[in-house]
Amino acid sequence: MITFFVHGVPIAQPRVKACIRGKHAGVYDPGTANAWKNQVMSAGTTAAYRPDQATKFEIITGPVGLTLHFFLPRPKHHSRSNGELKPTAPKWHTSKPDLDNLVKAVKDAITQIGVIWVDDSQVVISWSEKIYADQNHQVGVRITIEKL
Repeated sequence: MITFFVHGVPIAQPRVKACIRGKHAGVYDPGTANAWKNQVMSAGTTAAYRPDQATKFEIITGPVGLTLHFFLPRPKHHSRSNGELKPTAPKWHTSKPDLDNLVKAVKDAITQIGVIWVDDSQVVISWSEKIYADQNHQVGVRITIEKL
């Protein structure tokens, strides 16, 4: 099992865009999530090399379980003027970005690392949530990956 936290505001994987160049149609990734995916790759690489142990994390070749806890920033109107959270402030983040697109960006980034799993198609069990960050949680994502 490997667990790590990625600091920063989670960014969803954008949809591919279509374009026409001359007489040829094509699609491209707009790249708006690249900085976030680089942060995921950096944190994942650091966690996989386990500086506290003599050996690095062994790449998983079989089925994988993935747990993702996304902590998103709260809007200012959730707090009182003294900074205290209002009792009506929600726990769950129910607006954009979509949870499935957040998960896709993380899975793609972990696949690009090439040291945790071979391909994100190995994920057979997945649990994810998106909630507002509070005093107990920083903005980012906590990732847990386990070999099944």
